[in-house]
Amino acid sequence: MIDFDTLVSRRKDTSEKWQVIKDEMGDGSDDVLALSIADMEFPTCPAIAEAISDAARHDILGYDHIPSQYYDALGSWMSEHHGLEVRPEYVTATAAVMPAVLAALRATTRPGDKVIIQRPVYYPFTHAAERTGLTILDNELVLDANGHYSMDFEDLERKAADPRCKALLLCNPHNPVGRVWTEAELSRLAEICLRNGVTILADEIHADFTYEGYEVTMLSRLGDDVARHCIEFTAPSKTFNLAGLACANVIVSNPSLKRDFDIAVENVGGLTVNHFGYVACQAAYEHGGEWLRQLQEYLAGNLGIVRRFAQSQKGVSLIEPEGTYLAWLDCNGLGMGSDDLRDFMRGSARVFLDEGILFGQSGSGFERVNMACPASFLTEAMDRIAAAIARR
Repeated sequence: MIDFDTLVSRRKDTSEKWQVIKDEMGDGSDDVLALSIADMEFPTCPAIAEAISDAARHDILGYDHIPSQYYDALGSWMSEHHGLEVRPEYVTATAAVMPAVLAALRATTRPGDKVIIQRPVYYPFTHAAERTGLTILDNELVLDANGHYSMDFEDLERKAADPRCKALLLCNPHNPVGRVWTEAELSRLAEICLRNGVTILADEIHADFTYEGYEVTMLSRLGDDVARHCIEFTAPSKTFNLAGLACANVIVSNPSLKRDFDIAVENVGGLTVNHFGYVACQAAYEHGGEWLRQLQEYLAGNLGIVRRFAQSQKGVSLIEPEGTYLAWLDCNGLGMGSDDLRDFMRGSARVFLDEGILFGQSGSGFERVNMACPASFLTEAMDRIAAAIARR
């Protein structure tokens, strides 16, 4: 059995998640718990650590040419876990997903064009659109009385019909709300986009994480027509906690679209993959399956901790996630504005979360909780919040 229970302190190492607490809260914040930025508090998968160590001892770290075995490992993983055929010629290996998304926007749009995003959504989408001179069309997700998010297809129809709208940024599974979009939902979205000449840029970085009863549909599985009009972004950075090793994969089966993307990458100086990044990614895809299986079981238990916390509190409810290792808590019932809620969590509860307002105005009053940590750590955080609520 993999040990996911032992907490490895990262408070004084190079972790951005922990450093940002000190940066924003200053002295006296050493007791604050970090459950914000989406990386894990677990030790590296042993097979990956061994591969990196072996590479450090034996490889010469000059200019790299990614070997065919890397693409074979990626193809086997996608076939086994997602039923997706990924040929080597479809793949551009890049340093990370978001720089690749920026390159994809430059390949498919021009400054002054428009792009659709679906807020509340991963906030770097907004930054990417702004940095490429695009106008954002917000196809806001709809939250019903049962705590279930859905797409507003009527609004999507109107916005996709705008002649300056050239791209849609899709989050599949959705971060932060945790939806695993169904094949029917994705098919309807794709039909609208294709009919209006809108290229779909699909961030599928969380695709390896689902809870029982849910299955991710990778966008290009919807058929050749959809595959020709989409760019898919995947990476081992969430699945195996490898964000610091700078490795991602961009999948484009349309040769013309891939050529445009590759030119955009070259125009920003290239997005070279770190040597240890592709070594780690290959090892993960070849040997990490059992580690991931046990991790998913552990995360299901952690979700239970958050669920029980939310059920015990007046004013807080859990938007039940279908995928990702992130929980989206609706705290609007506590009656606080966004700033007050942030200050309450950090100051009174001594827990540092990603504030919902970061993901768009429709995220106001929500908190995103990173559940990829030892159960004892997560329990302490939920207990702190519960105690702070009781003191109000």
